[in-house]
Amino acid sequence: MSELVASICFLISGFAFLFESQKIRVLRFGSLGGDFFPKMLSIMTIVVSTVWLISSVVKLLKKKQSIRLEFAPGGVARTVAYLAGFALYILMLDLFGFFLPSVGISLFTYLLLKEKTRWLDFLTAGVYSVVMVTIVWLLFTRVLGLILPTGRLI
Repeated sequence: MSELVASICFLISGFAFLFESQKIRVLRFGSLGGDFFPKMLSIMTIVVSTVWLISSVVKLLKKKQSIRLEFAPGGVARTVAYLAGFALYILMLDLFGFFLPSVGISLFTYLLLKEKTRWLDFLTAGVYSVVMVTIVWLLFTRVLGLILPTGRLI
C-alpha cells in the first residue's frame, strides 16, 4: 500500500513540475532551451511513476488483501523534518548560492535516510555530499554552460 501512495505522490509531483516548467522563460543555451531539463525530468518522473503505480496496483490485486495505510515508526516525523529542511534549502539558495545549501540538503537527506547514525556516517555523508554537489556543479556550469544561483552573501 505504501508503494501505491508513494507512486501517486510522485505522479502528482511530476505533473506539478511539468506545469510549473511551462512558466520558465525560454533562453537559448546552445541548441537546448533553458526549459529543456526541467521538462525532461518532469516527464521522466511521470513515466517512471506511472510504471510504478501500475506495478503497485498489480501487486495489490494479486494479493487481494485488505488495504491499510501504515506508517513506519518515525516516518511522519522524518517526512516533516525533510520538508522543513527543503524549505530552508530554498531560502538559503538566495543567500548562499547553489553550492553550500546543496551540500547541506544532501548531507541532511543522507543522514535522515539512515536508520541509526554514527559519527562515521557524518564523515561519509560529508564526503558524499561535497563530491556529488561538485559533480553536479561541474556538469551544469562547465559541460552545459548553465548559470547556477549565486548568493547575496557568498
